[in-house]
Amino acid sequence: MENDIESLEAEEEKVDVVEETSANSDDSSDINNVETPEPEDDADRGEWYILQCYTGHESKVKLRIEQIMEEGLFDEALFRIIVPEEETIEIRNNKRVEKISKIFPGYVFLQMMLDENLCYRIQQLAGVSKFVGSKHSPTPVREDEILRVLRKVGDKTKKIDIDFEIGEVIKVISGPFRGYAGPISEINVEKGKLKSLISIFGRETPVELEFSQVEKAIN
Repeated sequence: MENDIESLEAEEEKVDVVEETSANSDDSSDINNVETPEPEDDADRGEWYILQCYTGHESKVKLRIEQIMEEGLFDEALFRIIVPEEETIEIRNNKRVEKISKIFPGYVFLQMMLDENLCYRIQQLAGVSKFVGSKHSPTPVREDEILRVLRKVGDKTKKIDIDFEIGEVIKVISGPFRGYAGPISEINVEKGKLKSLISIFGRETPVELEFSQVEKAIN
């Protein structure tokens, strides 16, 4: 009988050891499975503000603010700066000129946290006028407004600025219809094309042409 009791106590000790080991194993597993929080994305930090500067100084102001960012003193307050630009193709007097222009001349957009020292530092930069907002504090840009700005920045479509007009006579200077002339019947600025009614074998025929294929006919 004594042997039986000793045997049972021994078995119970084994069970206790197994359960304790299992519990410790589970705890270890729980610790290993704890998710480490991912670093916060700058896109979700702070708000966007508009900085007014002297026209023509936008890029210089952007460069000076980027230098402040490189110092690392405001890593937790200053995240991003943009000067929205667009590529434009200008066609004037049969000359094609490509250029980059500011979408909002005189303004720079900053993603930042409101920080008194940072705002003071930025407003002391050469070329800076002031933050857009109330007399005492910059006003953040509404989310829908900044989304429109960011879409413009991401849009790489070249804007075409032309001086062609409906009814104006153009001359084809390249392609299979080179040498023909006719009035403009339709202009598609987005596609950079126009349609002209060209006389072929005595019959007016609508022809679609690239802006680069035509020039104004000299009267």
